[in-house]
Amino acid sequence: MINRRTVLTAGAMATASLLLAGLTRPASAQTDGAAGFIDDMAKRAIGILQAGGAATAQGKAEFTRILNQGFDLPTIGRFVLGRYWNSATPQQQQEYMDLFERMIVETYSRRFQNYQGETLVVKGTRAVGNGNDTLVATEIRQKDGPPIQVDWRVRQAGGGYKVVDVIVARVSMSVTQRDEFASVIAQNGGNIDGLLQAMRRQAGG
Repeated sequence: MINRRTVLTAGAMATASLLLAGLTRPASAQTDGAAGFIDDMAKRAIGILQAGGAATAQGKAEFTRILNQGFDLPTIGRFVLGRYWNSATPQQQQEYMDLFERMIVETYSRRFQNYQGETLVVKGTRAVGNGNDTLVATEIRQKDGPPIQVDWRVRQAGGGYKVVDVIVARVSMSVTQRDEFASVIAQNGGNIDGLLQAMRRQAGG
Protein backbone atom coordinates (compact mmCIF):
# COMPACT_ATOMS: atom_id res chain seq x y z
CA MET A 1 0.00 0.00 0.00
CA ILE A 2 1.29 3.45 -0.89
CA ASN A 3 1.78 5.64 2.16
CA ARG A 4 0.57 9.05 0.97
CA ARG A 5 0.01 10.73 4.33
CA THR A 6 2.98 13.06 4.25
CA VAL A 7 2.34 14.52 0.83
CA LEU A 8 -1.44 14.38 0.62
CA THR A 9 -2.83 15.06 4.08
CA ALA A 10 -1.55 18.62 4.31
CA GLY A 11 -1.88 19.15 0.59
CA ALA A 12 -5.44 17.87 0.40
CA MET A 13 -6.41 20.01 3.36
CA ALA A 14 -4.86 22.97 1.58
CA THR A 15 -6.68 22.20 -1.66
CA ALA A 16 -10.00 21.70 0.08
CA SER A 17 -9.50 24.95 1.93
CA LEU A 18 -8.69 26.72 -1.33
CA LEU A 19 -11.76 25.35 -3.05
CA LEU A 20 -14.13 26.01 -0.19
CA ALA A 21 -12.85 29.08 1.59
CA GLY A 22 -13.88 32.62 0.84
CA LEU A 23 -10.67 34.25 -0.38
CA THR A 24 -9.67 37.50 1.28
CA ARG A 25 -7.15 39.73 -0.44
CA PRO A 26 -5.36 42.47 1.48
CA ALA A 27 -5.94 45.86 -0.10
CA SER A 28 -2.34 46.09 -1.27
CA ALA A 29 -2.27 42.67 -3.00
CA GLN A 30 -2.20 42.62 -6.79
CA THR A 31 -5.32 41.15 -8.34
CA ASP A 32 -3.97 39.34 -11.36
CA GLY A 33 -5.22 36.58 -13.61
CA ALA A 34 -3.78 33.77 -11.51
CA ALA A 35 -5.31 35.04 -8.27
CA GLY A 36 -8.61 35.63 -10.04
CA PHE A 37 -8.51 32.07 -11.37
CA ILE A 38 -8.10 30.71 -7.84
CA ASP A 39 -10.87 32.98 -6.59
CA ASP A 40 -13.21 31.62 -9.25
CA MET A 41 -12.47 28.02 -8.26
CA ALA A 42 -13.30 28.87 -4.65
CA LYS A 43 -16.66 30.42 -5.55
CA ARG A 44 -17.65 27.43 -7.69
CA ALA A 45 -16.75 25.00 -4.94
CA ILE A 46 -18.64 26.98 -2.30
CA GLY A 47 -21.72 26.52 -4.47
CA ILE A 48 -21.20 22.75 -4.31
CA LEU A 49 -20.88 22.88 -0.53
CA GLN A 50 -24.08 24.86 -0.20
CA ALA A 51 -25.88 22.35 -2.44
CA GLY A 52 -24.92 19.35 -0.30
CA GLY A 53 -21.20 18.97 -0.83
CA ALA A 54 -19.13 16.20 -2.35
CA ALA A 55 -21.01 13.57 -0.33
CA THR A 56 -23.60 13.37 -3.13
CA ALA A 57 -22.95 11.79 -6.51
CA GLN A 58 -23.78 15.05 -8.28
CA GLY A 59 -21.55 17.06 -5.94
CA LYS A 60 -18.66 14.65 -6.37
CA ALA A 61 -19.03 14.75 -10.16
CA GLU A 62 -18.95 18.56 -10.13
CA PHE A 63 -15.96 18.53 -7.79
CA THR A 64 -14.18 16.20 -10.23
CA ARG A 65 -14.90 18.64 -13.05
CA ILE A 66 -13.50 21.55 -11.04
CA LEU A 67 -10.38 19.54 -10.21
CA ASN A 68 -9.86 18.52 -13.84
CA GLN A 69 -10.44 22.05 -15.06
CA GLY A 70 -8.33 23.73 -12.39
CA PHE A 71 -5.42 21.30 -12.06
CA ASP A 72 -3.18 20.19 -14.93
CA LEU A 73 -3.35 16.52 -13.92
CA PRO A 74 -1.57 15.18 -17.04
CA THR A 75 1.40 17.49 -16.43
CA ILE A 76 1.46 16.72 -12.70
CA GLY A 77 1.08 12.99 -13.30
CA ARG A 78 3.94 12.84 -15.78
CA PHE A 79 6.19 14.89 -13.51
CA VAL A 80 5.40 12.63 -10.56
CA LEU A 81 6.25 9.49 -12.55
CA GLY A 82 9.52 11.14 -13.59
CA ARG A 83 11.98 9.19 -15.75
CA TYR A 84 9.81 6.09 -15.58
CA TRP A 85 7.26 7.73 -17.89
CA ASN A 86 9.47 7.23 -20.95
CA SER A 87 10.15 3.59 -20.11
CA ALA A 88 6.45 2.75 -19.62
CA THR A 89 4.42 1.28 -22.47
CA PRO A 90 1.49 3.30 -23.85
CA GLN A 91 -0.87 0.92 -22.03
CA GLN A 92 0.98 1.44 -18.73
CA GLN A 93 0.98 5.20 -19.27
CA GLN A 94 -2.77 5.22 -19.83
CA GLU A 95 -3.53 3.05 -16.80
CA TYR A 96 -1.19 5.11 -14.65
CA MET A 97 -2.88 8.39 -15.62
CA ASP A 98 -6.34 6.91 -14.99
CA LEU A 99 -5.29 5.64 -11.55
CA PHE A 100 -3.46 8.87 -10.70
CA GLU A 101 -6.54 10.96 -11.44
CA ARG A 102 -8.76 8.63 -9.39
CA MET A 103 -6.30 8.78 -6.49
CA ILE A 104 -6.22 12.59 -6.49
CA VAL A 105 -9.99 12.97 -6.86
CA GLU A 106 -10.77 10.46 -4.10
CA THR A 107 -8.26 11.99 -1.70
CA TYR A 108 -9.45 15.54 -2.24
CA SER A 109 -13.13 14.53 -2.21
CA ARG A 110 -12.74 13.08 1.26
CA ARG A 111 -11.03 16.24 2.49
CA PHE A 112 -13.62 18.33 0.74
CA GLN A 113 -16.30 16.83 2.96
CA ASN A 114 -14.35 17.74 6.10
CA TYR A 115 -14.25 21.48 5.47
CA GLN A 116 -14.62 23.33 8.76
CA GLY A 117 -14.60 26.97 7.77
CA GLU A 118 -10.90 27.60 7.24
CA THR A 119 -10.16 30.83 5.41
CA LEU A 120 -7.50 31.38 2.79
CA VAL A 121 -5.80 34.76 2.44
CA VAL A 122 -3.91 35.64 -0.74
CA LYS A 123 -0.69 37.34 0.32
CA GLY A 124 0.68 38.16 -3.13
CA THR A 125 1.81 36.84 -6.51
CA ARG A 126 5.07 36.72 -8.41
CA ALA A 127 6.29 35.36 -11.74
CA VAL A 128 8.42 32.20 -11.59
CA GLY A 129 10.19 29.95 -14.05
CA ASN A 130 10.18 31.18 -17.63
CA GLY A 131 7.48 33.73 -16.91
CA ASN A 132 4.55 31.47 -17.83
CA ASP A 133 4.08 30.43 -14.20
CA THR A 134 2.79 32.51 -11.31
CA LEU A 135 3.32 31.63 -7.68
CA VAL A 136 0.25 32.64 -5.68
CA ALA A 137 1.35 32.93 -2.05
CA THR A 138 -1.43 32.22 0.41
CA GLU A 139 -2.02 31.57 4.08
CA ILE A 140 -4.66 29.17 5.41
CA ARG A 141 -6.05 30.43 8.70
CA GLN A 142 -7.53 27.68 10.83
CA LYS A 143 -10.06 28.05 13.60
CA ASP A 144 -7.65 26.23 15.90
CA GLY A 145 -3.93 26.16 15.30
CA PRO A 146 -1.34 28.31 13.56
CA PRO A 147 -1.76 29.45 9.95
CA ILE A 148 -0.36 27.24 7.20
CA GLN A 149 1.71 28.68 4.36
CA VAL A 150 0.55 27.34 0.99
CA ASP A 151 1.85 28.47 -2.40
CA TRP A 152 0.06 27.58 -5.63
CA ARG A 153 2.09 27.33 -8.83
CA VAL A 154 -0.26 28.39 -11.60
CA ARG A 155 0.57 28.09 -15.30
CA GLN A 156 -0.97 29.81 -18.28
CA ALA A 157 -2.43 27.18 -20.61
CA GLY A 158 -4.75 27.46 -23.58
CA GLY A 159 -5.76 31.02 -22.77
CA GLY A 160 -6.50 30.11 -19.15
CA TYR A 161 -4.75 28.90 -16.02
CA LYS A 162 -3.96 25.56 -14.41
CA VAL A 163 -2.47 24.61 -11.04
CA VAL A 164 0.70 22.57 -11.62
CA ASP A 165 1.96 22.26 -8.03
CA VAL A 166 0.97 22.93 -4.45
CA ILE A 167 3.73 23.84 -1.99
CA VAL A 168 2.76 23.36 1.65
CA ALA A 169 5.12 24.88 4.23
CA ARG A 170 7.80 25.10 1.51
CA VAL A 171 7.43 21.40 0.57
CA SER A 172 6.31 20.58 -2.97
CA MET A 173 3.55 17.98 -3.12
CA SER A 174 4.61 16.94 -6.62
CA VAL A 175 8.26 16.41 -5.66
CA THR A 176 7.30 14.51 -2.51
CA GLN A 177 4.90 12.26 -4.43
CA ARG A 178 7.52 11.67 -7.15
CA ASP A 179 10.06 10.51 -4.55
CA GLU A 180 7.48 8.17 -3.04
CA PHE A 181 6.49 6.64 -6.39
CA ALA A 182 10.16 6.21 -7.34
CA SER A 183 10.72 4.35 -4.07
CA VAL A 184 7.81 1.99 -4.77
CA ILE A 185 9.13 1.28 -8.29
CA ALA A 186 12.67 0.71 -6.98
CA GLN A 187 11.33 -1.79 -4.43
CA ASN A 188 9.83 -3.69 -7.35
CA GLY A 189 13.05 -3.96 -9.32
CA GLY A 190 12.46 -0.85 -11.39
CA ASN A 191 9.23 -2.26 -12.81
CA ILE A 192 6.37 0.21 -13.08
CA ASP A 193 3.91 -2.68 -12.73
CA GLY A 194 4.68 -2.73 -9.01
CA LEU A 195 3.49 0.87 -8.72
CA LEU A 196 0.39 0.18 -10.78
CA GLN A 197 -0.50 -2.78 -8.56
CA ALA A 198 -0.18 -0.59 -5.46
CA MET A 199 -2.30 2.12 -7.05
CA ARG A 200 -4.95 -0.44 -8.03
CA ARG A 201 -5.16 -1.56 -4.41
CA GLN A 202 -5.55 2.03 -3.29
CA ALA A 203 -8.33 2.50 -5.87
CA GLY A 204 -10.04 -0.67 -4.66
CA GLY A 205 -9.62 -2.36 -8.01
